[in-house]
Amino acid sequence: MTASPSYELIYFKTTGLAEGSRIILNLAGANWKETNPTDWPSLKPSMPFERIPILIERNEGSEDFVLSESEVIERYLARKYGFISSDPKLAAKQEQVRAQFSDARQLATEVFVRKNETHRQRLIEQVQLIVRKHEELLEKNGNNGHYFGDSVTYPDIAAYVIINALRDYGFPEQLTEDVAPRLNKLQKVVGNTIAAAKKQ
Repeated sequence: MTASPSYELIYFKTTGLAEGSRIILNLAGANWKETNPTDWPSLKPSMPFERIPILIERNEGSEDFVLSESEVIERYLARKYGFISSDPKLAAKQEQVRAQFSDARQLATEVFVRKNETHRQRLIEQVQLIVRKHEELLEKNGNNGHYFGDSVTYPDIAAYVIINALRDYGFPEQLTEDVAPRLNKLQKVVGNTIAAAKKQ
């Protein structure tokens, strides 16, 4: 019997770009640990593409498997642990939903991390677009707190992460229960699933 892999996730001690991967690893019950660099400038040259997060997968008797780029890491883990469908068309639909959050995350980084206020209105418009379109998607699936089926999938996790981040950045008025009831339901359902996994 082949031993299960172990993982090391290297990232700063913040939610940031690694939160989706953390959630997938926890929900999958994977054997993993996190390493937070204390001297990033000296570590940076040794990292693939000089960026983090980095995922290192270790299998007994095999060379370490190393991945960079946050969304690539997420998709790899999501496929491996069944959070993305094995059906190519359904998988594409799931990844399409995930891709919808990329612009909002980039704009939020510009506004709140780089303090570039020229992007604030674009960010507001992008969040409003997400709410409008994603409320429709969630309603089509039966308003059960999931985009597809009746269990947590990759786009559910991605939505949970980006909505929490937007709220932390100060966007509560665009994401209230009245404005986005189905996205709020998703937050509760996914949050409860994550909490239950942590207790196991």
